[in-house]
Amino acid sequence: MTRALTAFLVLFGLIAPALAASPKKGDDSAQAIDLLSQASDAVRRETYSGVIVYLRHGDADTLKIVHRYHDHMEEERLVSLSGQAREIIRKGDKVTSILPDHKLVLVSEHPPKSLLGSVSHFSPKQLRANYKVLDLGTTRTAGRDCHVIAIQPRDKYRYGYKMLIDSKTELPLKLDLLDHGKRLEQMMFTDVSFPKTISDSEFVPSYDVRGFRIVRHQAVHVAESPSDEPEEQWKATDLPPGFKLAEDGVRQLTPNASVRQMLFTDGVATVSAFIAPAGLRAPLKGATRMGAVNAYGDIVGNTQITVVGEVPAITARRIAENLVQTKKAAAKASSSH
Repeated sequence: MTRALTAFLVLFGLIAPALAASPKKGDDSAQAIDLLSQASDAVRRETYSGVIVYLRHGDADTLKIVHRYHDHMEEERLVSLSGQAREIIRKGDKVTSILPDHKLVLVSEHPPKSLLGSVSHFSPKQLRANYKVLDLGTTRTAGRDCHVIAIQPRDKYRYGYKMLIDSKTELPLKLDLLDHGKRLEQMMFTDVSFPKTISDSEFVPSYDVRGFRIVRHQAVHVAESPSDEPEEQWKATDLPPGFKLAEDGVRQLTPNASVRQMLFTDGVATVSAFIAPAGLRAPLKGATRMGAVNAYGDIVGNTQITVVGEVPAITARRIAENLVQTKKAAAKASSSH
């Protein structure tokens, strides 16, 4: 269910810098990019509630959302209105997911320097290098006037986007994920309101979780200094055009096994690479796809590499096939024999 807002929260979180306006309607427009910047801020700071429909794989998920920015903290509650009962409450960096049918609560806490926390610095120049940003005029959705903005890829390594941004609040109300004009996924508000305040009671779980199993997810550790880095180092030798390494961290799975997570971004799309000892899970070798999400797996020696993201298959494969151990790590490994 969390992926219902992933496209908004990630996409708009990556293009938040303040921008200068200049432009012509319909052209690759600084004014359109400026509107995306305002939308980024509105997603986090506006107080709103409503109903969201998320379309993917031919299925529709319906969710209720309440959101506010309170005491310098973002708070959000998502409740599924269709399918399996689910509820997610986010307060700052703490995310609590409740699955009542399984009597399960998942809790994750992300430190300020999280995998997505440091990618908000990407510039309009990087965005323009990989996408054309177009102002397509105005329309209406959910009973509100909206600006229509298109983000079109300049090459085959990324998808496109089309979004409707509320004219009064700048909150994005509809988002299409596109591949050569074909809609892969869609998220839209079917009803939305902007109350002045939302009470604390709206962020209290609706389920009594006493007796539920609680699972806490370990945060990814990002090295603060060279001496703090894990012994095994990996790098990408030939990334798809425009993609850069945003963060590189490690999660300890067992006392003797860890998984490295690398996050790559082109300023809009994000791709995660997971590097772990082979045999921890069923091996993935080659390509697989679920809707807009493509994954590619490769086994290098005793290491399983898995790359996954809402990007074309060619992008996931290129990243996976170009992840290699650094010479330092390789030299240390050979000297131990």
